[in-house]
Amino acid sequence: MKHKSSHFRESLAPNHMEAAIWLVETLKPLIETHALRQKKLHVLVLNSWLGIPLVPLLCENLDIASLDLVDVDPEANELCRVFNKHYIQNKFINIRNHTLDTPFAIPHLNAIPADVVIHMSCEQMYPLTDLCVSNPYALYAMQSSNITEEMMGINCVKSADELAKQLDLKTVLAQGMKTQEMYTWQGRQFYDRFQVIGTKNPRPIVETTPVLPSAAPSFLGRLKGRLFGG
Repeated sequence: MKHKSSHFRESLAPNHMEAAIWLVETLKPLIETHALRQKKLHVLVLNSWLGIPLVPLLCENLDIASLDLVDVDPEANELCRVFNKHYIQNKFINIRNHTLDTPFAIPHLNAIPADVVIHMSCEQMYPLTDLCVSNPYALYAMQSSNITEEMMGINCVKSADELAKQLDLKTVLAQGMKTQEMYTWQGRQFYDRFQVIGTKNPRPIVETTPVLPSAAPSFLGRLKGRLFGG
């Protein structure tokens, strides 16, 4: 699939890498306090594209049992399985790719018993207010932006609060904003990326035993160091 080589390069763009790392870094400690730490996680990823870098970040940093990866592009789904076969064959993670158009597949998606639902590009589709997977206490980790100049930005937001409202989150556990840059015909442009993580139903927070950091650098730490010199 030589025609997909540009998509592979785009999946490794600094903005995309930074956004994925930010999401996983924020999500990981929340799982510890959301009473999910005692089980292997079932994760649903919408608009999963090639699965890079998000799938490796999830599999290396969380205790994953299964991943349901949803994208409308069947070729992207095929490449996703190739790029991430290490986690299927060596880590025995059940990775299922679904060729679905998310806004028109809500009933199907709502039947999936996911513990965590992830979408990094909510601006590319209509509000996901009706998305509510069969696990009533699932964590929803979502990102959007205010890139109104982009043709795919049909549902941009102006704040993390607006994104949480679109998703109909009842409890917001974390939210934030990062300013990123891109280049258009008008030159260098700045935009804001918003992130919210929360639930559609309240759940008691549980106390956990602190986990001491490993002496070896984490996968996230090594990746951040190579990308951003941190």
